[in-house]
Amino acid sequence: MKSLHLSLTLASVILSYNLLNLPPVLAQENPRLELSLKEPLLSNAPPELEEITNVDQLTDVSPRHWAYEALRDLVERYRCIDDFGERKFNGDRALSRYEFAAGLNLCLFKIKRLLSGLENKIVSQKDLATMQRLEEEFATELKATAGRIDQLEQRIDTLAERQFSPTTILRGVVNFNFASAWGTKKAVAPGINTREDLNSIPTLSTRAVINFDTSFTGRDRLRTNLIVGNNNRFSSSVTGTEMSMLIGMQNTANKVVLGTLFYEFPLGDRGILSIAPTSDFPTRIFPALNPVNSISNFGAESPIYDFAFGSGAILYYHLTDQIAAGVSYLAATGTSPNQGVFNGQYTVLSQLSYTVSEQLALAFTYGRYYAPQPAETINLTGSKGSQFAQLPFGGNTPTSSNAFGLQFTYKLADSLILGGWGSYVNGIAEGSPTVSSINGSQGSRADIWSWAITASLTDLIKAGSQLSFVFGMPPKATANDIVARQDRDTSLHLELSYSYPLTERIYIAPGFLVITNPEHNAANPPVWVGLLRTSFFF
Repeated sequence: MKSLHLSLTLASVILSYNLLNLPPVLAQENPRLELSLKEPLLSNAPPELEEITNVDQLTDVSPRHWAYEALRDLVERYRCIDDFGERKFNGDRALSRYEFAAGLNLCLFKIKRLLSGLENKIVSQKDLATMQRLEEEFATELKATAGRIDQLEQRIDTLAERQFSPTTILRGVVNFNFASAWGTKKAVAPGINTREDLNSIPTLSTRAVINFDTSFTGRDRLRTNLIVGNNNRFSSSVTGTEMSMLIGMQNTANKVVLGTLFYEFPLGDRGILSIAPTSDFPTRIFPALNPVNSISNFGAESPIYDFAFGSGAILYYHLTDQIAAGVSYLAATGTSPNQGVFNGQYTVLSQLSYTVSEQLALAFTYGRYYAPQPAETINLTGSKGSQFAQLPFGGNTPTSSNAFGLQFTYKLADSLILGGWGSYVNGIAEGSPTVSSINGSQGSRADIWSWAITASLTDLIKAGSQLSFVFGMPPKATANDIVARQDRDTSLHLELSYSYPLTERIYIAPGFLVITNPEHNAANPPVWVGLLRTSFFF
């Protein structure tokens, strides 16, 4: 019989697996496909030598059935059957006739091969009679088993003809986004009195993500991620603030671009190491402990993670079954010949994760950020929060920061999971800032805070669905030595979305968010954003 072993393991390496074991949901900005440390991604290895197992060890087969004794004699005499790797037949009763027939079929096949093979094995007339009686007793089940085997062989043949590659798996998602923002005025930073009207009309756009996952050993993975899109992310160009930014939206001018490229491999049975020449991010491996499927950039994960992005390496290791630790070094200027991995903008992020119980998981995160060059590489909060939180000393001042984050997930019920985070960033001016004629000094500091509470309710109305709720405060510069760049009011983020599976591979997700006092400026009217996303998985 033909056989082909092709398996894809989608198990999470994160410590809080039991807490976050949810049905499939829509892919977000960076779809994550974790690699199991114990199971192969792809396997084309030869089968192991068969273990000969005594029928007495097949615990679910009743010893009082006459066929039990007959099969045991055949197995022990001709060594013709194994235990299917589980040391029992998995039936609904003590003896499953179909499972027993599958084992009998294998034994008959091997004995007949002995008869016709070069071994010229002699089979007694008594054994031949026993085989005939067994075949007659289980004729119906043997026929059904043979039919199932034929169907499996046909499917295997089809898979072999249509597979993309013997070493590479292709997966992807295409999003159709119908979105709009509304409000009376665009948001402005405190101190700015001139406002533009918020004139946004509904848009229909798309984004496609294709992943090529290649394995060379069965436990490693090389991912090539391609992206094409024409989305508007509904950020400051539309609403005047980055607080309204949506996730899963990207504008590549309809050109295919390389999103991320990394190679990861296990370190023993408890660790994993990833090396990326471009655009990797820690929460692809680190547990972010956020159970929701957010439509917003803010709601996707704590800001503690968002300034860590680029070329470098990520290491994550399970110290025990409950405690894991990780560290990453990523540089946004890693591909620049003038700055490279070590002379430009970089982030060192470390995390300690602790699974307290099946209901509760915690993670403490520390990040060190440094951006010696001005302009676009400086952003202390990963484009989350106010302008003053992202650029406390302006965009032309070399800046560093020490950031701390505490995340949690709490499982109230099988379908209801809470999450949340608090983050603190201490920004430091590494040069003398000059912002709009406001002078500062080298060593100026700023305190930036953020928090959120999230909730996920799964299988609402239909299995596989997910209702997501996010409520929190986007990053806010609560204190700044440059007083004019301190946020004096408070913005709140409120978000609700619902992911509904039309089919196994087609999801529709309506959602909306509202930002009160955008830019932490009470003079700004609220900003609303609505989204209807349809996702096609393949």
